[in-house]
Amino acid sequence: MSFFWVTEVVPLAVTALIPLVLYPLLGVAKATDVANTYFSDSNFVFFGSMVMAAAVEAGRLHERIALRILNITGSNPRWLMLGFMCATNLLSLWISNTGTTAMMVPIMLAVIRELENCRKFDDPEAHLKHIEPQHVTDEIDIDSIPSDIRRVYKGLLLSICFTASIGGTGTLIGTGSNVILSGFLEEKYGSNNPVTFSSWILFAFPQMIAMFIVCWIWLQICFIGLRKRDMSGEDTISRTLKKKYEQLGPIRYEERSILVVFVALIILWLFRHPKFIPGWGDLFRDEYVSDGTVAITASVLLFILPADNPIKTKPKEGQYRTIMTWAIMKEKFAWSTLLLLGGGYGMAYGVESSGLSHLISQKLSGIDNLPDWLFVCIACVLVTSLSEFSSNVATASIFVPMVQSIAVEKNVNPLKYMLPVTLSTSFAFMFPAGVPPNAIVFGTHMLSVLDMFLGGCMLNICALIFTQLTMMTVANAVFDLNTLPEWAIPANTTAIPHA
Repeated sequence: MSFFWVTEVVPLAVTALIPLVLYPLLGVAKATDVANTYFSDSNFVFFGSMVMAAAVEAGRLHERIALRILNITGSNPRWLMLGFMCATNLLSLWISNTGTTAMMVPIMLAVIRELENCRKFDDPEAHLKHIEPQHVTDEIDIDSIPSDIRRVYKGLLLSICFTASIGGTGTLIGTGSNVILSGFLEEKYGSNNPVTFSSWILFAFPQMIAMFIVCWIWLQICFIGLRKRDMSGEDTISRTLKKKYEQLGPIRYEERSILVVFVALIILWLFRHPKFIPGWGDLFRDEYVSDGTVAITASVLLFILPADNPIKTKPKEGQYRTIMTWAIMKEKFAWSTLLLLGGGYGMAYGVESSGLSHLISQKLSGIDNLPDWLFVCIACVLVTSLSEFSSNVATASIFVPMVQSIAVEKNVNPLKYMLPVTLSTSFAFMFPAGVPPNAIVFGTHMLSVLDMFLGGCMLNICALIFTQLTMMTVANAVFDLNTLPEWAIPANTTAIPHA
Protein backbone atom coordinates (compact mmCIF):
# COMPACT_ATOMS: atom_id res chain seq x y z
CA MET A 1 0.00 0.00 0.00
CA SER A 2 2.85 2.39 0.78
CA PHE A 3 4.41 1.68 -2.62
CA PHE A 4 1.08 2.21 -4.39
CA TRP A 5 0.43 5.43 -2.48
CA VAL A 6 3.87 6.81 -3.37
CA THR A 7 3.78 5.82 -7.05
CA GLU A 8 0.02 6.32 -7.57
CA VAL A 9 -0.16 3.37 -9.97
CA VAL A 10 -3.87 3.34 -9.12
CA PRO A 11 -5.93 6.17 -7.57
CA LEU A 12 -5.21 6.78 -3.88
CA ALA A 13 -8.76 5.90 -2.85
CA VAL A 14 -8.56 2.56 -4.68
CA THR A 15 -5.31 1.70 -2.89
CA ALA A 16 -7.09 2.50 0.37
CA LEU A 17 -9.49 -0.41 -0.27
CA ILE A 18 -6.72 -3.05 -0.28
CA PRO A 19 -7.06 -3.98 3.45
CA LEU A 20 -10.69 -4.94 2.85
CA VAL A 21 -9.47 -7.58 0.39
CA LEU A 22 -6.10 -8.77 1.63
CA TYR A 23 -6.46 -8.73 5.42
CA PRO A 24 -9.29 -11.33 5.44
CA LEU A 25 -7.68 -13.45 2.67
CA LEU A 26 -4.30 -13.52 4.44
CA GLY A 27 -5.84 -14.26 7.84
CA VAL A 28 -4.78 -10.93 9.35
CA ALA A 29 -8.23 -9.81 10.51
CA LYS A 30 -11.92 -10.54 10.00
CA ALA A 31 -13.61 -8.74 7.13
CA THR A 32 -16.26 -7.24 9.44
CA ASP A 33 -13.60 -5.88 11.82
CA VAL A 34 -11.65 -4.28 8.98
CA ALA A 35 -14.81 -2.81 7.44
CA ASN A 36 -15.77 -1.23 10.76
CA THR A 37 -12.55 0.81 10.81
CA TYR A 38 -13.44 2.50 7.51
CA PHE A 39 -16.32 4.37 9.10
CA SER A 40 -15.06 5.03 12.58
CA ASP A 41 -16.22 7.97 14.66
CA SER A 42 -13.23 10.07 13.58
CA ASN A 43 -14.07 9.48 9.93
CA PHE A 44 -17.57 10.80 10.57
CA VAL A 45 -16.03 13.88 12.19
CA PHE A 46 -14.17 14.48 8.95
CA PHE A 47 -17.34 13.67 6.98
CA GLY A 48 -19.19 16.40 8.86
CA SER A 49 -16.43 18.94 8.27
CA MET A 50 -16.48 18.18 4.52
CA VAL A 51 -20.26 18.60 4.35
CA MET A 52 -19.85 21.95 6.11
CA ALA A 53 -17.11 22.90 3.61
CA ALA A 54 -19.41 22.04 0.70
CA ALA A 55 -22.19 24.18 2.22
CA VAL A 56 -19.83 27.12 2.82
CA GLU A 57 -18.65 26.93 -0.80
CA ALA A 58 -22.14 26.52 -2.25
CA GLY A 59 -23.37 29.48 -0.20
CA ARG A 60 -20.32 31.58 -1.22
CA LEU A 61 -19.64 32.35 2.44
CA HIS A 62 -15.92 31.70 1.88
CA GLU A 63 -15.88 34.35 -0.85
CA ARG A 64 -17.43 36.91 1.49
CA ILE A 65 -14.88 36.11 4.23
CA ALA A 66 -11.94 36.27 1.81
CA LEU A 67 -13.00 39.51 0.10
CA ARG A 68 -13.74 41.13 3.46
CA ILE A 69 -10.25 40.37 4.70
CA LEU A 70 -8.69 41.54 1.41
CA ASN A 71 -10.58 44.83 1.61
CA ILE A 72 -9.04 45.37 5.04
CA THR A 73 -5.47 44.47 4.06
CA GLY A 74 -5.41 46.33 0.74
CA SER A 75 -3.78 45.44 -2.61
CA ASN A 76 -0.10 46.08 -1.89
CA PRO A 77 1.60 42.70 -2.59
CA ARG A 78 2.85 42.30 0.99
CA TRP A 79 -0.52 43.07 2.55
CA LEU A 80 -2.38 41.25 -0.20
CA MET A 81 -0.39 38.13 0.66
CA LEU A 82 -1.12 38.63 4.36
CA GLY A 83 -4.82 39.03 3.60
CA PHE A 84 -4.98 35.79 1.64
CA MET A 85 -2.96 34.00 4.30
CA CYS A 86 -5.30 35.20 7.06
CA ALA A 87 -8.38 34.10 5.12
CA THR A 88 -6.83 30.75 4.22
CA ASN A 89 -5.64 30.10 7.77
CA LEU A 90 -9.04 30.95 9.24
CA LEU A 91 -10.85 28.59 6.87
CA SER A 92 -8.34 25.73 7.10
CA LEU A 93 -8.76 25.57 10.87
CA TRP A 94 -12.29 24.24 10.41
CA ILE A 95 -12.34 22.96 6.83
CA SER A 96 -9.90 20.46 5.35
CA ASN A 97 -6.75 22.08 3.93
CA THR A 98 -7.65 20.55 0.54
CA GLY A 99 -11.11 22.12 0.55
CA THR A 100 -9.74 25.48 1.72
CA THR A 101 -7.16 25.60 -1.07
CA ALA A 102 -9.77 24.65 -3.66
CA MET A 103 -11.90 27.57 -2.43
CA MET A 104 -9.12 30.17 -2.26
CA VAL A 105 -7.18 29.52 -5.49
CA PRO A 106 -10.00 30.72 -7.81
CA ILE A 107 -10.24 33.95 -5.79
CA MET A 108 -6.47 34.42 -6.03
CA LEU A 109 -6.48 33.80 -9.79
CA ALA A 110 -9.25 36.40 -10.18
CA VAL A 111 -7.14 38.95 -8.27
CA ILE A 112 -4.08 38.11 -10.40
CA ARG A 113 -6.17 38.64 -13.54
CA GLU A 114 -7.22 42.05 -12.20
CA LEU A 115 -3.59 42.94 -11.47
CA GLU A 116 -2.60 41.88 -14.99
CA ASN A 117 -5.42 43.84 -16.64
CA CYS A 118 -4.44 46.95 -14.69
CA ARG A 119 -0.78 46.48 -15.62
CA LYS A 120 -1.56 46.15 -19.32
CA PHE A 121 -3.91 49.14 -19.55
CA ASP A 122 -2.29 52.55 -19.91
CA ASP A 123 -5.25 54.03 -18.04
CA PRO A 124 -6.18 51.76 -15.11
CA GLU A 125 -9.29 53.89 -14.50
CA ALA A 126 -10.56 52.88 -17.95
CA HIS A 127 -10.37 49.24 -16.93
CA LEU A 128 -12.53 49.91 -13.90
CA LYS A 129 -15.14 51.72 -16.01
CA HIS A 130 -15.22 49.21 -18.87
CA ILE A 131 -15.45 45.69 -17.58
CA GLU A 132 -16.73 44.12 -20.78
CA PRO A 133 -15.49 40.65 -21.75
CA GLN A 134 -13.22 41.99 -24.50
CA HIS A 135 -11.39 44.12 -21.94
CA VAL A 136 -10.77 41.27 -19.51
CA THR A 137 -8.07 38.64 -19.80
CA ASP A 138 -9.67 35.31 -18.85
CA GLU A 139 -6.50 33.26 -19.23
CA ILE A 140 -3.25 34.31 -17.62
CA ASP A 141 -0.35 34.11 -20.09
CA ILE A 142 2.49 33.53 -17.64
CA ASP A 143 5.18 33.85 -20.34
CA SER A 144 4.13 37.41 -21.22
CA ILE A 145 4.50 38.66 -17.65
CA PRO A 146 7.80 40.34 -16.66
CA SER A 147 9.93 38.10 -14.44
CA ASP A 148 9.78 40.35 -11.37
CA ILE A 149 5.97 40.58 -11.50
CA ARG A 150 5.75 36.84 -12.18
CA ARG A 151 7.68 36.13 -8.99
CA VAL A 152 5.15 38.15 -6.99
CA TYR A 153 2.29 36.09 -8.42
CA LYS A 154 4.12 32.87 -7.61
CA GLY A 155 4.63 33.99 -4.02
CA LEU A 156 0.93 34.83 -3.70
CA LEU A 157 -0.09 31.37 -4.95
CA LEU A 158 2.40 29.56 -2.71
CA SER A 159 1.14 31.52 0.30
CA ILE A 160 -2.25 29.81 -0.11
CA CYS A 161 -1.08 26.19 -0.24
CA PHE A 162 1.54 26.63 2.49
CA THR A 163 -0.88 28.45 4.82
CA ALA A 164 -3.58 25.83 4.22
CA SER A 165 -1.19 23.13 5.48
CA ILE A 166 -0.07 25.28 8.42
CA GLY A 167 -3.61 26.25 9.41
CA GLY A 168 -4.76 22.65 9.12
CA THR A 169 -2.54 21.70 12.06
CA GLY A 170 -4.44 24.05 14.38
CA THR A 171 -7.47 21.81 15.01
CA LEU A 172 -8.18 18.09 15.15
CA ILE A 173 -10.25 18.19 11.96
CA GLY A 174 -8.03 20.58 9.97
CA THR A 175 -6.15 17.84 8.14
CA GLY A 176 -6.41 14.09 7.64
CA SER A 177 -3.29 13.34 9.68
CA ASN A 178 -4.85 14.85 12.80
CA VAL A 179 -8.00 12.83 12.22
CA ILE A 180 -5.88 9.65 11.92
CA LEU A 181 -4.25 10.41 15.29
CA SER A 182 -7.58 11.18 16.94
CA GLY A 183 -9.14 8.01 15.59
CA PHE A 184 -6.23 5.83 16.70
CA LEU A 185 -6.27 7.29 20.22
CA GLU A 186 -10.04 6.86 20.50
CA GLU A 187 -9.75 3.25 19.36
CA LYS A 188 -6.79 2.52 21.64
CA TYR A 189 -7.65 4.41 24.81
CA GLY A 190 -11.35 5.28 24.55
CA SER A 191 -12.59 7.83 27.07
CA ASN A 192 -9.10 8.04 28.62
CA ASN A 193 -7.80 9.74 25.49
CA PRO A 194 -6.38 13.11 26.65
CA VAL A 195 -6.31 14.65 23.15
CA THR A 196 -9.59 16.53 22.89
CA PHE A 197 -10.62 19.30 20.54
CA SER A 198 -9.75 21.90 23.18
CA SER A 199 -6.44 20.40 24.33
CA TRP A 200 -5.23 20.06 20.74
CA ILE A 201 -5.89 23.75 20.08
CA LEU A 202 -3.96 24.74 23.22
CA PHE A 203 -1.08 22.55 22.05
CA ALA A 204 -0.99 23.36 18.34
CA PHE A 205 -1.91 27.06 18.13
CA PRO A 206 1.44 28.58 19.24
CA GLN A 207 3.37 26.61 16.63
CA MET A 208 0.76 27.37 13.98
CA ILE A 209 1.08 31.11 14.63
CA ALA A 210 4.89 30.95 14.59
CA MET A 211 4.87 29.04 11.28
CA PHE A 212 2.35 31.52 9.83
CA ILE A 213 4.65 34.47 10.60
CA VAL A 214 7.76 32.72 9.27
CA CYS A 215 5.89 31.73 6.08
CA TRP A 216 4.81 35.32 5.42
CA ILE A 217 8.31 36.71 5.98
CA TRP A 218 10.09 33.98 3.99
CA LEU A 219 7.81 34.23 0.94
CA GLN A 220 8.35 37.99 0.89
CA ILE A 221 12.12 37.51 0.96
CA CYS A 222 12.01 34.89 -1.81
CA PHE A 223 9.37 36.28 -4.15
CA ILE A 224 8.63 39.94 -3.37
CA GLY A 225 11.96 41.21 -2.09
CA LEU A 226 12.85 43.48 0.78
CA ARG A 227 12.71 46.77 -1.13
CA LYS A 228 9.50 48.72 -1.47
CA ARG A 229 7.28 47.07 -4.05
CA ASP A 230 4.55 48.96 -5.91
CA MET A 231 2.18 47.30 -8.36
CA SER A 232 0.55 49.30 -11.12
CA GLY A 233 -3.09 50.07 -10.51
CA GLU A 234 -3.03 49.36 -6.78
CA ASP A 235 -5.80 51.88 -6.12
CA THR A 236 -7.82 50.36 -8.93
CA ILE A 237 -7.40 46.87 -7.54
CA SER A 238 -8.50 48.08 -4.11
CA ARG A 239 -11.64 49.59 -5.63
CA THR A 240 -12.22 46.45 -7.69
CA LEU A 241 -12.01 44.24 -4.59
CA LYS A 242 -14.39 46.58 -2.81
CA LYS A 243 -16.75 46.47 -5.79
CA LYS A 244 -16.63 42.66 -5.86
CA TYR A 245 -17.53 42.60 -2.17
CA GLU A 246 -20.39 45.05 -2.71
CA GLN A 247 -21.69 42.88 -5.56
CA LEU A 248 -22.23 40.10 -3.03
CA GLY A 249 -24.84 42.36 -1.44
CA PRO A 250 -25.89 42.22 2.21
CA ILE A 251 -25.33 38.90 3.94
CA ARG A 252 -28.09 36.53 2.85
CA TYR A 253 -30.33 34.36 5.02
CA GLU A 254 -28.56 31.26 3.68
CA GLU A 255 -25.15 32.58 4.71
CA ARG A 256 -26.41 33.51 8.17
CA SER A 257 -27.82 30.00 8.64
CA ILE A 258 -24.55 28.38 7.57
CA LEU A 259 -22.61 30.69 9.88
CA VAL A 260 -24.85 29.86 12.85
CA VAL A 261 -24.51 26.10 12.26
CA PHE A 262 -20.76 26.53 11.71
CA VAL A 263 -20.23 28.44 14.98
CA ALA A 264 -22.51 26.06 16.91
CA LEU A 265 -20.52 23.09 15.56
CA ILE A 266 -17.22 24.59 16.73
CA ILE A 267 -18.59 25.46 20.18
CA LEU A 268 -20.03 21.97 20.66
CA TRP A 269 -16.73 20.41 19.61
CA LEU A 270 -14.76 22.63 21.98
CA PHE A 271 -16.93 22.03 25.04
CA ARG A 272 -17.95 18.38 24.75
CA HIS A 273 -15.11 17.26 27.03
CA PRO A 274 -12.80 20.29 27.54
CA LYS A 275 -11.15 18.55 30.56
CA PHE A 276 -10.46 21.82 32.43
CA ILE A 277 -14.21 22.29 33.11
CA PRO A 278 -17.19 19.91 32.94
CA GLY A 279 -18.46 19.57 29.39
CA TRP A 280 -21.93 19.06 27.97
CA GLY A 281 -20.90 15.49 27.05
CA ASP A 282 -21.00 14.65 30.77
CA LEU A 283 -24.81 14.85 30.59
CA PHE A 284 -24.81 11.58 28.65
CA ARG A 285 -23.55 8.10 29.44
CA ASP A 286 -19.84 7.55 28.98
CA GLU A 287 -18.89 7.38 25.26
CA TYR A 288 -22.53 7.65 24.14
CA VAL A 289 -21.95 10.93 22.32
CA SER A 290 -18.79 11.93 20.45
CA ASP A 291 -17.44 14.58 18.11
CA GLY A 292 -18.85 12.46 15.28
CA THR A 293 -22.34 12.81 16.79
CA VAL A 294 -21.98 16.59 16.68
CA ALA A 295 -20.60 16.59 13.12
CA ILE A 296 -23.41 14.44 11.74
CA THR A 297 -26.05 16.48 13.60
CA ALA A 298 -24.74 19.64 11.89
CA SER A 299 -24.66 17.83 8.52
CA VAL A 300 -28.27 16.68 8.86
CA LEU A 301 -29.36 20.20 9.83
CA LEU A 302 -27.84 21.60 6.63
CA PHE A 303 -30.09 19.26 4.63
CA ILE A 304 -33.17 20.38 6.62
CA LEU A 305 -32.76 24.13 7.16
CA PRO A 306 -34.23 26.32 4.38
CA ALA A 307 -31.85 28.39 2.29
CA ASP A 308 -34.39 31.23 2.06
CA ASN A 309 -36.27 32.92 4.85
CA PRO A 310 -39.48 30.83 5.16
CA ILE A 311 -41.42 33.84 6.49
CA LYS A 312 -40.59 36.12 3.55
CA THR A 313 -40.26 33.57 0.74
CA LYS A 314 -42.95 31.31 -0.63
CA PRO A 315 -41.84 27.73 -1.35
CA LYS A 316 -41.51 26.73 -5.01
CA GLU A 317 -43.56 23.71 -6.02
CA GLY A 318 -44.56 23.25 -2.39
CA GLN A 319 -40.97 22.77 -1.17
CA TYR A 320 -38.39 25.05 0.39
CA ARG A 321 -34.89 25.10 -1.06
CA THR A 322 -32.56 23.68 1.60
CA ILE A 323 -28.99 24.82 2.31
CA MET A 324 -27.51 21.49 1.22
CA THR A 325 -28.89 19.20 -1.47
CA TRP A 326 -27.72 15.84 -2.75
CA ALA A 327 -26.85 17.51 -6.06
CA ILE A 328 -24.36 19.73 -4.22
CA MET A 329 -23.00 16.66 -2.41
CA LYS A 330 -22.39 14.85 -5.69
CA GLU A 331 -20.64 17.87 -7.15
CA LYS A 332 -18.51 19.10 -4.26
CA PHE A 333 -18.07 16.28 -1.73
CA ALA A 334 -14.64 14.55 -1.83
CA TRP A 335 -15.69 10.92 -1.44
CA SER A 336 -12.18 9.75 -2.34
CA THR A 337 -10.77 11.57 0.71
CA LEU A 338 -13.21 9.72 2.96
CA LEU A 339 -12.04 6.37 1.53
CA LEU A 340 -8.41 7.45 1.87
CA LEU A 341 -8.91 8.13 5.56
CA GLY A 342 -10.69 4.80 5.94
CA GLY A 343 -7.77 3.04 4.27
CA GLY A 344 -5.46 4.70 6.76
CA TYR A 345 -7.52 3.37 9.66
CA GLY A 346 -7.63 -0.06 8.01
CA MET A 347 -3.87 -0.18 7.61
CA ALA A 348 -3.32 0.98 11.19
CA TYR A 349 -5.74 -1.68 12.45
CA GLY A 350 -3.81 -4.42 10.65
CA VAL A 351 -0.42 -3.16 11.84
CA GLU A 352 -1.70 -3.17 15.41
CA SER A 353 -3.84 -6.34 15.48
CA SER A 354 -1.28 -8.51 13.68
CA GLY A 355 1.46 -7.59 16.15
CA LEU A 356 3.60 -5.97 13.44
CA SER A 357 3.92 -2.69 15.39
CA HIS A 358 5.09 -4.65 18.46
CA LEU A 359 7.62 -6.58 16.34
CA ILE A 360 8.99 -3.40 14.80
CA SER A 361 9.34 -1.73 18.19
CA GLN A 362 11.27 -4.75 19.47
CA LYS A 363 13.59 -4.71 16.45
CA LEU A 364 14.21 -1.01 17.05
CA SER A 365 15.21 -1.61 20.65
CA GLY A 366 18.56 0.05 19.89
CA ILE A 367 16.87 3.43 20.07
CA ASP A 368 16.89 3.07 23.86
CA ASN A 369 20.35 4.61 23.67
CA LEU A 370 19.03 7.74 21.96
CA PRO A 371 17.72 10.70 23.95
CA ASP A 372 14.01 11.29 23.38
CA TRP A 373 14.59 14.62 21.66
CA LEU A 374 16.99 13.03 19.16
CA PHE A 375 14.62 10.15 18.41
CA VAL A 376 11.76 12.60 17.88
CA CYS A 377 13.97 14.70 15.60
CA ILE A 378 14.95 11.68 13.47
CA ALA A 379 11.34 10.47 13.31
CA CYS A 380 10.11 13.93 12.24
CA VAL A 381 12.72 14.22 9.48
CA LEU A 382 11.86 10.73 8.22
CA VAL A 383 8.12 11.36 8.28
CA THR A 384 8.38 14.77 6.60
CA SER A 385 10.66 13.36 3.90
CA LEU A 386 8.24 10.53 3.16
CA SER A 387 5.26 12.92 3.16
CA GLU A 388 6.96 14.95 0.40
CA PHE A 389 6.33 12.06 -1.98
CA SER A 390 3.21 10.38 -0.63
CA SER A 391 -0.10 11.12 1.05
CA ASN A 392 0.26 12.62 4.51
CA VAL A 393 -2.71 10.51 5.62
CA ALA A 394 -0.94 7.37 4.45
CA THR A 395 2.27 8.39 6.21
CA ALA A 396 0.40 9.08 9.46
CA SER A 397 -1.37 5.72 9.15
CA ILE A 398 1.99 3.93 8.99
CA PHE A 399 3.96 5.85 11.62
CA VAL A 400 1.42 6.75 14.32
CA PRO A 401 0.83 3.11 15.43
CA MET A 402 4.55 2.40 15.05
CA VAL A 403 5.81 5.18 17.34
CA GLN A 404 3.04 4.45 19.83
CA SER A 405 4.30 0.89 20.14
CA ILE A 406 7.89 2.10 20.50
CA ALA A 407 6.82 4.50 23.26
CA VAL A 408 5.10 1.68 25.15
CA GLU A 409 8.25 -0.48 24.87
CA LYS A 410 10.33 2.37 26.31
CA ASN A 411 7.80 3.28 29.05
CA VAL A 412 7.40 6.73 27.55
CA ASN A 413 4.18 8.73 27.32
CA PRO A 414 2.97 7.78 23.79
CA LEU A 415 1.98 11.38 23.05
CA LYS A 416 5.66 12.36 23.31
CA TYR A 417 6.28 10.53 20.02
CA MET A 418 2.85 10.58 18.38
CA LEU A 419 2.19 14.34 18.51
CA PRO A 420 5.36 15.51 16.70
CA VAL A 421 5.09 12.72 14.12
CA THR A 422 1.50 13.70 13.35
CA LEU A 423 2.43 17.38 12.97
CA SER A 424 5.37 16.53 10.72
CA THR A 425 3.18 14.78 8.16
CA SER A 426 1.52 18.16 7.43
CA PHE A 427 4.80 20.03 6.91
CA ALA A 428 5.52 18.78 3.40
CA PHE A 429 6.12 22.05 1.59
CA MET A 430 8.78 21.30 -1.02
CA PHE A 431 7.10 19.18 -3.73
CA PRO A 432 3.72 19.16 -5.51
CA ALA A 433 2.95 15.58 -4.41
CA GLY A 434 3.52 16.35 -0.73
CA VAL A 435 0.00 17.40 0.26
CA PRO A 436 -3.13 18.10 -1.85
CA PRO A 437 -2.90 21.92 -1.43
CA ASN A 438 0.51 21.84 -3.14
CA ALA A 439 -0.91 19.83 -6.02
CA ILE A 440 -3.90 22.19 -6.45
CA VAL A 441 -1.68 25.29 -6.64
CA PHE A 442 0.83 23.53 -8.91
CA GLY A 443 -2.09 22.69 -11.20
CA THR A 444 -2.49 26.39 -12.09
CA HIS A 445 0.62 25.95 -14.32
CA MET A 446 2.11 29.17 -12.96
CA LEU A 447 4.74 27.47 -10.79
CA SER A 448 7.73 25.20 -11.34
CA VAL A 449 8.93 22.49 -8.99
CA LEU A 450 11.96 24.69 -8.26
CA ASP A 451 9.67 27.54 -7.11
CA MET A 452 7.92 25.23 -4.65
CA PHE A 453 11.22 23.76 -3.46
CA LEU A 454 12.71 27.23 -2.90
CA GLY A 455 9.67 28.43 -0.99
CA GLY A 456 9.25 25.23 1.03
CA CYS A 457 12.78 24.24 2.06
CA MET A 458 13.16 26.91 4.75
CA LEU A 459 9.64 26.25 6.03
CA ASN A 460 10.50 22.55 6.45
CA ILE A 461 13.59 23.46 8.51
CA CYS A 462 11.64 25.93 10.65
CA ALA A 463 8.84 23.41 11.16
CA LEU A 464 11.34 20.86 12.51
CA ILE A 465 12.79 23.42 14.95
CA PHE A 466 9.39 24.69 16.09
CA THR A 467 8.11 21.14 16.59
CA GLN A 468 11.01 20.39 18.91
CA LEU A 469 10.47 23.61 20.87
CA THR A 470 6.70 22.99 21.08
CA MET A 471 7.21 19.48 22.45
CA MET A 472 9.62 20.77 25.12
CA THR A 473 7.37 23.63 26.23
CA VAL A 474 3.69 23.84 25.29
CA ALA A 475 3.11 20.09 24.90
CA ASN A 476 4.61 19.44 28.33
CA ALA A 477 2.36 22.03 29.90
CA VAL A 478 -0.81 20.71 28.23
CA PHE A 479 -0.22 16.93 28.38
CA ASP A 480 2.50 16.41 31.07
CA LEU A 481 4.67 14.30 28.79
CA ASN A 482 7.41 13.52 31.32
CA THR A 483 5.31 10.94 33.16
CA LEU A 484 3.70 7.74 31.91
CA PRO A 485 -0.02 8.21 32.65
CA GLU A 486 -2.24 5.37 33.82
CA TRP A 487 -4.23 5.33 30.59
CA ALA A 488 -1.04 4.51 28.64
CA ILE A 489 0.12 1.63 30.85
CA PRO A 490 -0.39 -1.78 29.16
CA ALA A 491 -2.01 -4.55 31.15
CA ASN A 492 0.17 -6.39 33.70
CA THR A 493 2.83 -3.67 33.76
CA THR A 494 3.81 -0.96 36.19
CA ALA A 495 4.39 2.67 35.34
CA ILE A 496 7.99 3.79 35.28
CA PRO A 497 8.51 7.56 35.45
CA HIS A 498 10.39 8.80 32.41
CA ALA A 499 12.24 12.06 32.31
